[in-house]
This record gives sequence, C-alpha cells and structure tokens, in this order.
Amino acid sequence: MNQETFELIEKYSKEQMAKLGLHAWPHVQRVLLLCKVISKVEGENATVDLDVLRVAALLHDVAKHREKEDDPTDHGEVGASMAESFLKSIGFKEEKIRSVCHAIRVHTHREEPRSIEAKILHDADFLDKLGAVGIATIFIKACLTDTTIEEVAEAFDAENPRQSYVALHMRWLKKPHLYTEAAQEIATKRNRIVPVFFRELKEQVRWDVS
Repeated sequence: MNQETFELIEKYSKEQMAKLGLHAWPHVQRVLLLCKVISKVEGENATVDLDVLRVAALLHDVAKHREKEDDPTDHGEVGASMAESFLKSIGFKEEKIRSVCHAIRVHTHREEPRSIEAKILHDADFLDKLGAVGIATIFIKACLTDTTIEEVAEAFDAENPRQSYVALHMRWLKKPHLYTEAAQEIATKRNRIVPVFFRELKEQVRWDVS
C-alpha cells in the first residue's frame, strides 16, 4: 500500500471519527500503534498482512457514532459495510477488502475472528479499554451517561451492576478477552493499576473520612 492510499484512508477515518467526539481519533491512533506492537511478536509465528491490519485499524470504528446505548446497531457490522464501499471507491484490492471487512466486523465480538489480522485488531482495540486509558475512558462514558463518580466506584465491585456502557466497560477491565499471547502480556501489565485505583477511589468518595 502506497502512502497516498494510506493518507486517503486516514482522511476518511478522521472524518468519520470526528462525528463521535474529540476522544475518537486518538483511540484509532492508539489502536493502530498497538496493532504494530502485537504484530511484531505474532508475526514471528504467522504471516501478518500489514496492509490489511493497518487499514482495518484505521476503519474499525467508522460506524461507532451510529451506536447508541438504547440502539442495537452493531458498529462492527455497519462499519464493515462502510469500509467496503469506501475501499472499493478508491480501488483497494478486492481480496484485501474482504480481509479488512472481516476484521472490522468481528472486533465487536459478534463472531469469532478467523484471521491473524482480525485477532490482532480485536486485541489492540481491547487493550485500549484496559489500564489507565481504560479507567480514563470509563469516566468519559460516565460523563456522557450522567453517571457520578460514586456510582462508578460502586459499580467496580457490584456483582450485577445496572446495564450501561460504564458497567460493560467494568466487565472488560476485570475479565479481558484476548486472543494473542502478546496482548495478554500487555494486558497484565496495564491492569495492575486498576484494583489499586478503584480501592483508593472508594476510600476517597466515602462521606466518613474520619
């Protein structure tokens, strides 16, 4: 893939992610970087198509702005369709389009990833939900859904928290679902901060501070 094609895809991604908010494009950049990190390790045992992986990383959330808490729309499915139309319009290779769309479609857990590129994209996206970045993202979601700091603190230990974006993210933090060993190792390091942070948060939001 030449630089001109990459820049066209990057521009389209930026345009779509701008519809979601200021936090959206930085997420795509982090996922792209994590894909590169994971692929260096996983590529030692399997052939990774870096064109497919980079494009899928750039486009994996292009339909995210259409997904609402009370709407069953799956942004992976819709995003794959959007990506297919766009990539065809710029003359991207047909066989690579199929691989890109598979990776985008399955990153939301609707079905199991079949390719190494899809597994890496899934894991890179999941890793950006963990650790310090994951905690920060939870509080962005809390602000967007009128959830208080106290409610976030309580949700971390709740066995059956109310259904919400915040509660779902809590489950991701506590039980990461990853396919590659490289991602599992990164997740373990990232998540060391999580129980420490929430233990301290619960202490500090208590009314009884004597």
